[in-house]
Amino acid sequence: MSLATALDGAFAGISVTSAQMAVVSRNIANQSNPAATRKIANVVTGYGGLPVVSSISRTADSALSATLLSANSNQSQQSAISNSLTQLQSTLGTASSSNSSSYSQSPSALIEQLSSSLQSYAAAPQNLAGGQAAVQAAQNLADGLNSASAAVQNVREQADQGMASSVTTINNLLSQFTQLNNTIISGSQSGADVSDAEDQRDKVLQQLSGQIGITTVTRANNDVAIYTDSGVTLFDKTARTVTFNPTSDFSATTQGNAVYADGVPITAQGSPMSIHSGALAGLAAIRDQIAPTYESQLDEVARGLINQFQETDQSGSNSPATPQAGLFTNGSSLAVPASGTVVPGLAATIQVSANAIADPTLLRDGGISTNGQGVYVYNSGRAQGTGTGYTTRLNQLISNLSQPMTFDSSAEAGQQASVSDYADASASWLGAQVQQASANTNYSATVQNAASSALSNATGVNLDTELSNMLVLEQSYQASAKLMSAVNTLYTALFQAA
Repeated sequence: MSLATALDGAFAGISVTSAQMAVVSRNIANQSNPAATRKIANVVTGYGGLPVVSSISRTADSALSATLLSANSNQSQQSAISNSLTQLQSTLGTASSSNSSSYSQSPSALIEQLSSSLQSYAAAPQNLAGGQAAVQAAQNLADGLNSASAAVQNVREQADQGMASSVTTINNLLSQFTQLNNTIISGSQSGADVSDAEDQRDKVLQQLSGQIGITTVTRANNDVAIYTDSGVTLFDKTARTVTFNPTSDFSATTQGNAVYADGVPITAQGSPMSIHSGALAGLAAIRDQIAPTYESQLDEVARGLINQFQETDQSGSNSPATPQAGLFTNGSSLAVPASGTVVPGLAATIQVSANAIADPTLLRDGGISTNGQGVYVYNSGRAQGTGTGYTTRLNQLISNLSQPMTFDSSAEAGQQASVSDYADASASWLGAQVQQASANTNYSATVQNAASSALSNATGVNLDTELSNMLVLEQSYQASAKLMSAVNTLYTALFQAA
């Protein structure tokens, strides 16, 4: 080996080792950055058999990355559902320690209080205070249904606003992704170091997966395409626009608008391209499915109350007798809702008859609908100012609360039950939904943490490993430096001998 060749080798060794040490230093600096991956200086044999750093690459694991994206989407979806359900449940008051499906301010509890008040009034029907207490219990029940219905629509409106915010975030992230993806493609074509840009792009993908379920495909020059978990294109060379028109005010009959991606509805019920995960999917499920189902149950409780407290013609002279709403009415209407079918929004409009509030004895005697006049009066002694001990109608009302009736099966709380039992079933349904959502949230969070740890272990920076590599590189640098020093000594000796 000539001195010139030895000197070239020493220079190449120092150059390569310096580049490798710079990469190791970069790794150490990024050790606390969870988005950073471990970078590697790729050394190849160059011209004249000398080592050169050909490129800087990063450790990556596509399978673990895909698993983490999916875990992010599932966790965000379940968290959105759980938060909204917890908000709904809080409107029912505190749960009973003896019965997890019984809540202090639930329709079920308020119906029980009404039944108890009716029994007290029946025990002393001449006591006006007992009638006033029963009417007040009915008022509390109607107010509770009104408030619960308003809470449902408030949760739906908040979910709709959350969907609008999510869509804005998705579009912003797609815009960031576009810039990073173009930088990576250009750098890959020119041979530039794009590893940091790839880390940033992965971070954007992880943030995006929290909003909407996604899958990715990597192509030539590190180009990446993004699709929803239902197959709709979000990014392919260019970002697709995600659009949504929020709804400002919700009622039981309001249907929120769908979210569109690349012109395709991705949240509409029945759409074959609806997304399956992500915060956007969770919010859509609350707005369009879970909260409306609970609203239907409240509406069915309201319908049951109007039906079971209805008044009928007691004279027998009118055939067929047309029932009229008694203690509970749908607004000012005396019509009795049809059997077995949800009346959307009824829980929001149910109220106690003004006649009963003005004269609680009508609850005992009947004729609430006609203010104590005509054929809807049950107590025949009322007109003569007698019959203060009349209890037949009160006992009938108490019995009605436990008599089975037909409910709409689409509300998912049963079909044949008493209004009291149906209200219990509704509270149980909501409690079960909350528990399931909480369990799903905890499970998905565990999966997400495991996926994140696995990816970090596979691709992240390990400080012990990097420090060990640094020691090896320092030794290599010293060896090259010693070789250079020895060559320099030989050159000096040659020059002096000459």
